[in-house]
Amino acid sequence: MSVALLGAPVVLAAGPRFTKTEPVAGQPVVADNTTGLAWQGCAAGLSGSACATGSVTTYTWQNALKYCEGLTWGNQTDWRLPNVGELDSIVDDRRVSPSIDTTAFPATPNNYFWSSSSYAGGTTNAWVVSFSYGNVGSLYKADTYYVRCVRGGP
Repeated sequence: MSVALLGAPVVLAAGPRFTKTEPVAGQPVVADNTTGLAWQGCAAGLSGSACATGSVTTYTWQNALKYCEGLTWGNQTDWRLPNVGELDSIVDDRRVSPSIDTTAFPATPNNYFWSSSSYAGGTTNAWVVSFSYGNVGSLYKADTYYVRCVRGGP
């Protein structure tokens, strides 16, 4: 459906933003109906429909890349660490602590998540997204932060 707003067409989204499925018991996958990306429904280390099983795990940037590349989740093996734009796309600016849709992404830690994007201002840093307030920044690659893998896209 589209409507005209001051002469410019505006497309209104029909239906929910996210669709959550569980192709393998305990391994939820969240489809983003806006971007077409599929997300690991739980942060790394967690599983279950409510992401309440296990312990959330942190990784260095290099190990985060390896974790996603080696992940088998929801019967899929083509997971990767999201770039900063993809990761920022699931921030919900209407929420804080966490700033993400908690129905689609339960038990998301209120902290930084790695992106695959290196920081151009210094190769020892990479871009991160905080799901506490939804801010984006760069942090030292040797530090450890949370991971959520993605598949699909370009």
